This record gives sequence, structure tokens and C-alpha cells, in this order.
Amino acid sequence: MVRYLWAAGLARLADEMVAVAVVLLALARSGSPVLSGVVIAAYTVPSILSGPLLGAWLDRARRPVAALAANQFVLAVMAVAMVFAPAPWLVPAAFVAGITLPMTSGGFTSLVPRLATDLPRAISQDALLFNAAAIAGPGLAGVLSTVASPAVAVAVVAALSLAGGLCTTALRVPPHPPGEHPSLRAAIAKGLRHLATTAPLRGATVASVVGYGSVGMLATALPLHVGALGVDGDQAGVVWAVFEVGAVGCLLVVRRWLHLWRPERVVFTAVALYGVTLALWPLAPHFPVLLVPALVSGLAQGPVLTATITARQRYTPGALLGQVSTTGASLKIGAYAVGAVGGGALLATWSPTSVILLVAAGQLVGASLGAVTARPRRTARSSHS
Repeated sequence: MVRYLWAAGLARLADEMVAVAVVLLALARSGSPVLSGVVIAAYTVPSILSGPLLGAWLDRARRPVAALAANQFVLAVMAVAMVFAPAPWLVPAAFVAGITLPMTSGGFTSLVPRLATDLPRAISQDALLFNAAAIAGPGLAGVLSTVASPAVAVAVVAALSLAGGLCTTALRVPPHPPGEHPSLRAAIAKGLRHLATTAPLRGATVASVVGYGSVGMLATALPLHVGALGVDGDQAGVVWAVFEVGAVGCLLVVRRWLHLWRPERVVFTAVALYGVTLALWPLAPHFPVLLVPALVSGLAQGPVLTATITARQRYTPGALLGQVSTTGASLKIGAYAVGAVGGGALLATWSPTSVILLVAAGQLVGASLGAVTARPRRTARSSHS
């Protein structure tokens, strides 16, 4: 499991750096905010479609370790290409790099049941990796871009991806047992059908996707909100860091007890509490005060990822786990992108405070929809005279 944590940790750190590093690189080379927006869209959009396909391929692969390592090597090659590419060529390079995104998150996670002896502990460690990478990745990209250059930051992404791929090759994961495999198209349909028809898994997915999608709006509104509090918009990164620290702290405290509750119910409760705490953000009169509800929001949101991963693994057979995990990642990424676009459009007429309150409501809607869709569908029973 230690080898897994190194491999997945390096891969996710590189992934969390990409969005910041590539945007800064596009701005440095073109001076165009439009191009930087297109680049980040090129990085996020393909993952919406690549998740189910790559996940189904991973479930069928005789050597899943080789598949995951190849995924990281592709990201490394694209990062190297971006270091030397003229500004317009950053878009196709980012597009190819974005195809790898679901495998970096969901693909690695699908290996955990095959590597761990203590599954609840391993799941919480895997979730902590996500949180740690979310804290360190953007910060490292920003520091490298400031101290050296955005190109150096992207080069470090390439190095981390390569290192993650090499560490992945050292994993010893039992191959899938031989057997009859349906066509790739049939396998994708089966995985999507399982995700849609397994009630508790469906509910957890709906809640996490809707909640994460509304956070996309928060990402666009927060810089303007902190600007209204009298500090530079870049200080939004401090708010996110404090939030992630709260999430990590909560998970470290509660992870030993999370397995005692049904994971989908943990998701619904935590997402709803997250929404309640977000409604407190607009009440902060000064930036330092805002950090307090941000920390509390992190504490509330902390169990969500662990519970979501647990739901996928508890309610999904091993033969479909890779696809369900990568599809879940794709849905969340897609929802986040839609939320970010919607938030940007709303901010043309709405205040940042109003958008943040809408994000808070979105969490409550997500938790409610999740709870409703987690109910088993009952079929009508026919009566006979």
C-alpha cells in the first residue's frame, strides 16, 4: 500500500498543478485571458467522455498497472510538449492531457480493494491523498511560476507525472482473472447501467456531482468576494487552502468511525452541512474572519470524498469498479466545469455574495436529490383475482 500511496500521490500532485500552471503559461505566452480560458476548458472537457471508456478498458486490462502507468507517461509527454509549444498549440496539448484526468483519480482508486488488507483505513488514506494534493498542487505551481516561470512549473508537472508512472510500474496488483469479456461498448453500457440502477450508489453519485458542480460557481465568485473584502483576489487561494486543511483535519479525526455508517448517508449529511456552513461566508465582514467559516466548511465537507469512494467500492462488483470510479470522476469534473461557466455568467448581473448563497443552496439541493434517488425503485405488483 505504501507504493500505491507514492504512485497515486505523485500522479495527483501533478494533476492538481496542471490547471494553475497551464493557465499561467498561456497568459505568459499570449497575454490573452481568452486563450487561458480555452486551455483550461480543453483540459477539463475531454475527461467527461474519456472516463467511462478508460474505466471500462481498465476493468478489462490484464495488466491494470501498465494501463495506469501509460496514462501517466502520456501526461508527462504532453506536459513536455507544452513547455516548448507556441501559445496556440497549448490547446491541443491540454486536450490530450485532459483525457488522462479520470484515470489519475478514479483509476488509481479502483486498485485499492486489491491492494489493501484494511480497506476502511486504505480508503481514508486515499482520500487524504486527494486533499493533500489539492492543498500542495496549486500552491507549488504558483510558487514555481513566480520564482522561476510558468514553463518551469509545467516541467515539474512532467517530472512528477513521469515519477508517478515509474512508481506505478512497481505496484504488484493481481491481474484480472481470465474469462469471457463482452465488447467494450457492452461493457461501458453495463457499467453505466449499474451506476444508474444501484440505488445507494446512484444517490451518493447524484449528491456528490450536484454539490461539486455548484462549487464550480464558488470558484468563480470567491476571488471577487475576497476582493470586496479589501484584499487581492489571489488571496482566494488562501481560503481554499484553509478549507482543505479543515477537510484533512476532519478526516483524520473521524475516519476510524466512518465505516460504521452507510456511506451514502454520510455523503448526504456532510454535503448538507457543507451547504449550511457556506451560507455563513457572506456574513464575514473582513478577510481574516472569512477564514473561520472556510475552516468550518472544510470540517463539514471532509468525509464526503471518503464516503463517496466507499460507496463505489461497497456497491460495485470488482469487474466494474474501474469504470464506475472513472465515470464518477468524469461526472464531477463535468459538473464543476458547467458550474464554473454558469457562475461566470451569473456574476455579470449577480453579486458574489448572491452566487455564494446559491452555491450553499446547491449543496442542500444535492443532498436532497441524493437522498431521494437513493430510494430503491419499486415496481408495481399485479393482483390476481
